[in-house]
Amino acid sequence: MKVKAHEVEGWIAKLKAKSAPALVLVYGPDNGGVHETVKSLRHAFLGKDYDPLQYVQLDESALTGQAGLLADEAAAMPMFGDTKLVHVTGGNAAVGAAVSYYLKALDADAPSLVVIEADNLRPAAALRKAAEADKRAMALPCYALEARDIGRLIRQVLEQENYRIEAQAMDLLTARLATDRGIIKRELERLVLYKGVRDKAEAAGMVTGDDVEAALGDRTQGDYDRLIDSVALGRLDEADRALARLEAAGTSAAGALAVARMHFQTLHLALGQMETGTAQNRALSAFRPPLHFRRKPLVERQIEIWSSAKCARALEILNAAETACRGAAAGLAQAQAGNAFLRIARAAQR
Repeated sequence: MKVKAHEVEGWIAKLKAKSAPALVLVYGPDNGGVHETVKSLRHAFLGKDYDPLQYVQLDESALTGQAGLLADEAAAMPMFGDTKLVHVTGGNAAVGAAVSYYLKALDADAPSLVVIEADNLRPAAALRKAAEADKRAMALPCYALEARDIGRLIRQVLEQENYRIEAQAMDLLTARLATDRGIIKRELERLVLYKGVRDKAEAAGMVTGDDVEAALGDRTQGDYDRLIDSVALGRLDEADRALARLEAAGTSAAGALAVARMHFQTLHLALGQMETGTAQNRALSAFRPPLHFRRKPLVERQIEIWSSAKCARALEILNAAETACRGAAAGLAQAQAGNAFLRIARAAQR
């Protein structure tokens, strides 16, 4: 069986050990989201104060040539506790074979939960098909977050720490963050650490734009800005270096494409306004957060290079690349993103 990406959190919130499936596959291009989802599953199934013997982690390499190991491990119950979670990292052919063996060997009731943590999987992937087709299994996809989802996650994390956030700070923070849940949560942890631990009994504290600037600086958004501006200005070498920096930092291809798409959507809007008579400075106010004074000349140059029609074509390329990345392995997704950025950068040179 399977659920849609936006239903994953709700499904986990309702998960009970007695009614849990025998196997849950968590997969997708959002590596941070996959990891966080597995963590949530562990806490939902075992509770937060579980006995360490109730949790076993296996790497995909451990299953090579041992298809029955997963079933054996799931059947071996701990001395204390009546539930157990077996966590498998990886989704190669050996994992697929072990999952098939495990599902075929299952009794009516399974006291253990097997969780598979995998990268992105195509619909035709054997592991994904097995989880989606079997009534005793569940497939949970994790895709890159949209802007509205990022905002919801920011508020959720900050509220847990007894903080609220100003609208301007929200705009600034949303623009700075990647679309990977893991990266978002690490950056929010830095922000909360900067603000300080707040007693739940106190009135909620406020996060301002100055707090975001001071805590996070411009490192995350700076790399995105360098990539986007290099692509939009046709500077191929600079774009390659910026993309390499983002990849080295663990940013997903889908995340980079999503940020580029949001930039070109705003650029398309600004150009459309100018083509109907709006002054350039007023059209540039469409960018949120407002353009930094150091970056503004670069975007003004993009206004000269691009037209709304060319922007529309760039958006088609970015949307097609994002769609392709959702069904591709990490390496292929990076190649799809690099090709999209190359095509757009060459268009900027014409």
